[in-house]
Amino acid sequence: MLHESRYDQVLELAVEMAAMNPAEADYDWIARALQDVLECPTAAFSEVGRDGVHGLGWPHTQLPPSTMTELTRRYMQRHPLIQHYLRTADRRPLAVTDMTSLRRWRSSAAGSDIHAVMGFYDHLAIPLPSRPGTMRAFALGRHDSGFTPQEREFVERLHPSLVVLDHRAQTLRSSSASALTRRENQVLEKIAAGLTRQMTARRLQISIRTVDKHLESIYRKLGVNSHIQAVLAAGVPARNVSPDPNRG
Repeated sequence: MLHESRYDQVLELAVEMAAMNPAEADYDWIARALQDVLECPTAAFSEVGRDGVHGLGWPHTQLPPSTMTELTRRYMQRHPLIQHYLRTADRRPLAVTDMTSLRRWRSSAAGSDIHAVMGFYDHLAIPLPSRPGTMRAFALGRHDSGFTPQEREFVERLHPSLVVLDHRAQTLRSSSASALTRRENQVLEKIAAGLTRQMTARRLQISIRTVDKHLESIYRKLGVNSHIQAVLAAGVPARNVSPDPNRG
């Protein structure tokens, strides 16, 4: 059983998520909350498909987002957790040690290379519903030791609340995304491809002021307030999107 203080944290997080407006579901806040409670140095929300990394948002780590994305892309074919979720319908929270022994993972090329860059072996995934052949999950990593049974129980108890919140958010946002105009979709696609506001304006032959107006409209319709949230809410494949809406 969870220690009383941990159990209280599960309830507090579940209550806060239940109170969230689904159109404003904050995956960044959730990742930070999980990181703080579980005292992990790394927390990220990733979307991966058999064809590659669709999006990697809010990596809370000392490494830059581009490094996190490149690591995921480079080792996804050999990462036992990612491959398990891509190949099966299993959406339970799992650690890499549920797929292979820690000894075998430590001696593998992928495990050793990831450890060399990030400094840890144990990975814990908290998946959300996704289409076959894709994975949407919060990913956590720990430097010093593996995740304890109590921490695993914490995640398992919180998981249903995460799934409910995500379902509400996805349902509402999918209907909102259909309301985007053709030009708004074009702007969002350029931003998702990693273009700056200036580059987007040049590519679409419009002014930066017009790009900003379109972004304001997109944010309002999707109920978000950043590039990353807009891209993920609309389901646009993302590559190295900055979370900063004021980015050049």
